[in-house]
Amino acid sequence: MIAQLFFTALLTMIVLTAFVQLRQIPLVGATVICAAIFGGYLVWVPDHATLIAHWMGIGRGTDLILYVWILISCAILLILYLNARQQFQVITVLARTIALRDAEISANEIGKAGGEGSAPQL
Repeated sequence: MIAQLFFTALLTMIVLTAFVQLRQIPLVGATVICAAIFGGYLVWVPDHATLIAHWMGIGRGTDLILYVWILISCAILLILYLNARQQFQVITVLARTIALRDAEISANEIGKAGGEGSAPQL
C-alpha cells in the first residue's frame, strides 16, 4: 500500500508537470499524461497488466510495462530531437541574416569613408 501511494504521488506530479508543458509541446505532453494515467491504473490494479500482456501475446505484465516504457521513451526522444533540430535551423537562419546585415552595414561604412579619401581602419 505504501508503494502504491508513493507511485501515485509521483505519477500525479508527472501529470501536473506534463499539463503545464502541454502548450509548448502538445504531443509530448499528451503522451506523458496518457502514460502516467495508464501507469496509475496499473499501480492500483496490477493484475490487469498481466491480463493485458496475455491478451497481447506477452508472458508477464512486467514485460509489457517495460516494452511500453521503451516505446514511449523512444518516441519522446525522437520528438525532442526533431524539435531541437528545427530550433537549430532557425538559429542558423537568424545567425546568417545577422551576419549578412552586419556585413552590409560595414560595407556601407567603408564606402562612405572611402569617398572622403581616408583609408578604412581595421
